Amino acid sequence: QKAGMTLDEVFAGSEKDPGWKAAYAKADVEVRMAIQIAKARESAQLTQDQLAKAIGTTQSVISRIERADQNLTLETLSRIAGALKRDLVIHLR
Repeated sequence: QKAGMTLDEVFAGSEKDPGWKAAYAKADVEVRMAIQIAKARESAQLTQDQLAKAIGTTQSVISRIERADQNLTLETLSRIAGALKRDLVIHLR
């Protein structure tokens, strides 16, 4: 959340823009994962601090994850998915 805006408000309409879709598709997996985690956390109505406590880490780590500035392990992704009551699905294409 930046300046009182949710991620949904920030991205409103962007996902329909072909240029944005192309840029998103080319983004590193870390950036796409960061966006998905932040959106899922907001959807679950959890703060970064609440999610951090649920997975046994700190708010600053969650902040770095959501900025794609933190290396994620499968274990951490699994804990995040569990805390957000989501399934973690990983596949190679």
